[in-house]
Amino acid sequence: MKTSKGLFLLIGVLLVPLLASAANPDCPAYDRKAWKHWVDEDKDCQNARHEVLIAESSSTVVFKTEKGCRVISGAWNDPYSGKTITDASQLDIDHMVPLKEAHESGGYVWDAYRKRDYANDLSDPNTLIAVDRGLNRQKGASDPAE
Repeated sequence: MKTSKGLFLLIGVLLVPLLASAANPDCPAYDRKAWKHWVDEDKDCQNARHEVLIAESSSTVVFKTEKGCRVISGAWNDPYSGKTITDASQLDIDHMVPLKEAHESGGYVWDAYRKRDYANDLSDPNTLIAVDRGLNRQKGASDPAE
């Protein structure tokens, strides 16, 4: 994805809350399935999740097979716990601005393609980050301020 596209999406998500809020009666209930994530946009067999794991590992990653599609190990410095995690299955890829927050901030009006682009945005290394699975799930859909 192009940087300008990702930057546009991030700026849109940050500015739209001024125009819409979760209390907006036109905002439908959030449905995570509407935000298709972990797609392989560049068709190299590595979906967005694995692209993030590769980019953020401080050591050489190990793949499940020789094809090199699925990362199984590496070394990730978790910003939530401060620990180094080496097992990729212990990581979630966190949307810094959660999908639910994007939805409630006006993203509900986006078409399926724009939602997919946002959910898989690799243009900024701070948009999607590898984090401790358990801590991420405790955080849930809380926004960065929370």
